[in-house]
Amino acid sequence: MSDGPGAAPPPYVLDVSILAEVARGDRGTMLFLQELDSRGRPLVFPALAVTGASLDMPGGAAADLLEGASRLPNAMTAPVRDAGQAVMLAAVIARTGLDPWDAHAAAVADASVCAILTLDGAKWRGHAHDLDEQLHFVEIADPGED
Repeated sequence: MSDGPGAAPPPYVLDVSILAEVARGDRGTMLFLQELDSRGRPLVFPALAVTGASLDMPGGAAADLLEGASRLPNAMTAPVRDAGQAVMLAAVIARTGLDPWDAHAAAVADASVCAILTLDGAKWRGHAHDLDEQLHFVEIADPGED
C-alpha cells in the first residue's frame, strides 16, 4: 500500500520530553504541534506518557494544557485498554529498562509501526534495537530555543 496524493502522513507518538514541554506551557512546542496538526499529521498521546509529563508540573494549568493539546483535530489518546496491553507494556519495560511513561510511548510506536517524536534522541538511540522491530524516532530541536 503506497501513500498516494492526499494520504494522511503516518502518526507521531509523542514522548514525555515533548509532553513535559506542553505541560510547562512552552509556546514553541505548542505551536509546533499545532502546525503538525494543521498539516494533517496524526499525533498520538500515550496515556502513561501524559501521566509522566504531568509529574513535573502537577496542577490545573498543566492539566489544562495537556488536555487541550490532546483535543487537537488530529490528536488521539492511546490508553492501556486491557490486561493484554498491560502485560505487553510490562514486557516492553522489562526488555528496555525504560520507565513506564516512555515504555508506553515505545509500546505504542512498536505496535503501530510509527515514529516517536522527541526532544531526547539520545534516550531513544539507546533503545532503538531493544524490541523485535527497530524503534524509529524523530528528534526535534527544542522549539522554544532561539
